[in-house]
Amino acid sequence: MTLSSLTIAPFRLCSALFLLLLSMPVVAQTLVIAQISDRPKKDFRQLRPMVQFMAKELEAHGFRRGEVRLFPDYEQLSAAIRAGEVHWVTETPLTAARLVQAELATPLLRKWKRGQRSYQSLIYVRADSDINTLQQLKGKTIALEHQDSFSSYLLPLMALQAEGLKPLKLDKPGQLPPADQVGYLFSRNEKNNVLWVDKGVTAAGSVNDGDWTTPGRLPAGLTEKMRIIYRSEHYPRAFELVTPALAPAAAQALAQRLLTLDDEHNALLQRYEQTSRFEHASAKDMQLLQQLSTGIAP
Repeated sequence: MTLSSLTIAPFRLCSALFLLLLSMPVVAQTLVIAQISDRPKKDFRQLRPMVQFMAKELEAHGFRRGEVRLFPDYEQLSAAIRAGEVHWVTETPLTAARLVQAELATPLLRKWKRGQRSYQSLIYVRADSDINTLQQLKGKTIALEHQDSFSSYLLPLMALQAEGLKPLKLDKPGQLPPADQVGYLFSRNEKNNVLWVDKGVTAAGSVNDGDWTTPGRLPAGLTEKMRIIYRSEHYPRAFELVTPALAPAAAQALAQRLLTLDDEHNALLQRYEQTSRFEHASAKDMQLLQQLSTGIAP
């Protein structure tokens, strides 16, 4: 065997291996969208059509199917992201800020959820209550939804603290806080929230303005029996975020496709938490997510 043939043989072998690799199909991946949820059946139905649609749209990036992962709290969601099990997260500003500040996700788009570009937190009491200000909640109890709620946890607690009040988590209904503090209990959802105030379980409650004004969100007739004593500023309704598990090119393709969804895809958008549109997150949005005090270490 000549020296030239010894040189050419390895080259031919490498070329053959290279062509073989090119001919092999790309391993199909599953695009995973995640959210914190205490209503998994409902949220699964809302998220599944969109992630399945987008998985097909991202086929050039190796995705063939979509999957929904729902988590009961931030701790389990963040653990799954750290394990590389989640590509895409759709969430409210509280969870979005926690993920951004922990460097676990990057904001992709701002989402008009339930037709709302922004929303605010309301604190309310029964119409016949003698409570007119937040200061008068001292020694009393307010119903919040759950600790991962932006509008019915973080914002009302921020409002109380801004008034110099000290919120205290209570263990069960009927328990009273000290006279100089404001107790709070988790009602789990907006319907329970207003029912607890109506029945006197708590002196006050907190929901967002979309729940308050949209027919069917709260038990019929109960808002007329209530009186709002506080309204927060308006904040972004929701964000789409991507994790390091999603390649930058795929993340860019995801954003572009979401932005181009139009009236032709109205049924898909409505299934997706009644989304009316997406838009680019602004510099102000980014600053909010980076600086929002979440009250919980990432």
